[in-house]
Amino acid sequence: MGGSGYDNTAFTVQESSPPGESTPQSFKSTPKRKKMSVCHIVLLVLSLLAAGTGFAMLVGAYDAIFDSVLQSQMQVTEGSRAYEIWRLTPVPLFLRLYFFNLTNPDEFEKGAKPIVQQVGPYCYREYHEKQNLTFHRNHTVTFFQQRWWHWDQEMSGNNTRDDVITIVNAVPISAAWSVRSLKPALSSLNAMFNLLGEQLIVRATAGEIIFDGFQDPLLDWMQENMVAENGSLHNMTDLLPIPPGLTDYDRFGWFYGRNLSLNYDGEFNMKTGEDNLDELGKIDLWNRRRETDFFDAPCNRVSGSAGEMWPPNLKPDFVDFYSPDLCMTMKLFYKEDARDPNGLPGYRFWGKNLNFPNDCLLNAESCRMGSPAFISFPHFLHADPFLLAQVEGLAPDEGRHAFLMDVIPELGTPMYVAARMQINMRVIPYKGGILGGKIDILSEVPDVYLPMLWFEEIAEMPKDMAGELKALLFIMNTPTMDIIFSTMVLVGAFTVGLLVGLNFCRRK
Repeated sequence: MGGSGYDNTAFTVQESSPPGESTPQSFKSTPKRKKMSVCHIVLLVLSLLAAGTGFAMLVGAYDAIFDSVLQSQMQVTEGSRAYEIWRLTPVPLFLRLYFFNLTNPDEFEKGAKPIVQQVGPYCYREYHEKQNLTFHRNHTVTFFQQRWWHWDQEMSGNNTRDDVITIVNAVPISAAWSVRSLKPALSSLNAMFNLLGEQLIVRATAGEIIFDGFQDPLLDWMQENMVAENGSLHNMTDLLPIPPGLTDYDRFGWFYGRNLSLNYDGEFNMKTGEDNLDELGKIDLWNRRRETDFFDAPCNRVSGSAGEMWPPNLKPDFVDFYSPDLCMTMKLFYKEDARDPNGLPGYRFWGKNLNFPNDCLLNAESCRMGSPAFISFPHFLHADPFLLAQVEGLAPDEGRHAFLMDVIPELGTPMYVAARMQINMRVIPYKGGILGGKIDILSEVPDVYLPMLWFEEIAEMPKDMAGELKALLFIMNTPTMDIIFSTMVLVGAFTVGLLVGLNFCRRK
């Protein structure tokens, strides 16, 4: 309809093509490319991160991080796990003592072979705490070790601290031994023994023999006449051949004065391992010295661990530690692989006859103020048979009397300790001669290394601590983390490949 003002082409509609006929090219639409969704992008990024992290950990990052964390917790520095365990020992400790009761004292005084009967145990709970700590720039720490003991009646069974034990008196034996080469001094000492009524055989309670101490006439006389109230000594002590130790104690007991003592074990300077874990726990100085006056070289060297930790990755050869009780370094040798009741694996080290080369005895005379005290393993285990032949009543048993220490080699941490030692007195006769030198109460005794007592310090790792270490060892000794990181790489790579493949297919 002409003149209508409308453009008819604006209303022209293209009819649909019959089936089978193609749509004209001018009306074909170009399909839009589908983009990855936000979820797919997030998944892709996470997969890339997982694969990259896993690969980095596999090629060394994990080992570096693990070693760094492990070192920070193993070194003895404030705040570390090792420091807290070392400063105040959380492991239950027990001291068990056994006495050798002399059953034929009258016959022994007249020269008969001693017959002894073991009695015990007398048990105490033991505690350790480091005091007066000072850390130094050279990665060492100086400290004193305070130890104390509490009586444990339950573990002692029917034994009590009031049990009376018959033993030889170490006071006159030590006094005579310290001046044994001076005949006039022995004669003077004998006169004093007779004047004071000194006795060779004493009967004292178990508590007195251990910590409480028992009175002795010679010690009483020394305290009254040679020691002032302020502890200073009379000038005569410089002129008289007074045996060392007689003016230091007012009572005698094998552990007298040790309970809660801050100074008895001496001053230690130990390497913290902060700069090098291979130095962890090693003693650098004892009483500010690297050598002592107690033994000849090389036995006088201060070396080894402080006895509570060793550097990680121990070898199955030996461990050594410095013992203030022995005034020397003691070495324990590898015996076998071991496993504690909690299932922790470790190396077992033990003491052998090599520890005490002189007839399998350690002469502690210089370490114990001139007393003829000799150290051995209980019941003369590993010792020369002649020592056993001198005494009746001993029965060495490796399973009961060996000195043992089980250590986790990867960490250098003890998991079980049975430190067993025996104290023996060297008793010799002083028959005298033309120049004198007779000691009446010691004139007929046999020449013998007489067992006095033996003790064992037992430490066993508690179950909760063992659980922590088992988990740590599992991670250290199994490929668990390698499997986890390998899985991260594989899963991450697979997911990345899958997402890329799906996106490619969708774009076709």
